[in-house]
Amino acid sequence: MIISHKYKFIFLKTKKTAGTSIEISLSRYCGDSDIITPIMSEDEKIRAELGKYPQNHQIGQINFYNHDSANKIKSLIGEDIWNSYYKFCFDRNPWDKVISLYYFLVRDPKKESFDEFLEREGYKLAYNFPIYTLNNNSVVDYLGKYENLESDLKLICDKISLPFDGWLPRAKGNFRQNRQHYSTQYNNHQRETIRNYFKKEIDLFNYKF
Repeated sequence: MIISHKYKFIFLKTKKTAGTSIEISLSRYCGDSDIITPIMSEDEKIRAELGKYPQNHQIGQINFYNHDSANKIKSLIGEDIWNSYYKFCFDRNPWDKVISLYYFLVRDPKKESFDEFLEREGYKLAYNFPIYTLNNNSVVDYLGKYENLESDLKLICDKISLPFDGWLPRAKGNFRQNRQHYSTQYNNHQRETIRNYFKKEIDLFNYKF
């Protein structure tokens, strides 16, 4: 998550949407007073090579975290900053997102199959809707799609006059072992389980299986 006073934007970081890659890249443009939240140690190494580190995420009793919700951020920074800064985030086709989450969390399919992962409801960790909504309504200025990541991010950066060069590191992108299309990994019952749980995201973005 980034709150940039320099460019007056708030990047709300969702799960399994290349959020870490976006955060590392945009950190390069942040000023000394901007808020940058910590990420996983192996990803911090990438950011450190760029001369950037987490900063200002602990201010007195205030602690900002990676996937803070709009509700929390707004309560911490106040109405004036929240209303005047450009807010954006990304989400992703839930069926694809859950597959990505499975390989990220489980790592070794021999320890837990995808069927078992779904049966224990591990998929619920990929639910991003509460991060960028209040009272079931989106409160960000731009909801980007992971599927259109590069073009959407360029549009966002043009809007906030940030001289983005298009570079994104491949953070957390090497865990997925099965690169077949996500649709090949679901049976009908599993497909409908994801459809029902992620209904609000699916309806908002008009995602299809």
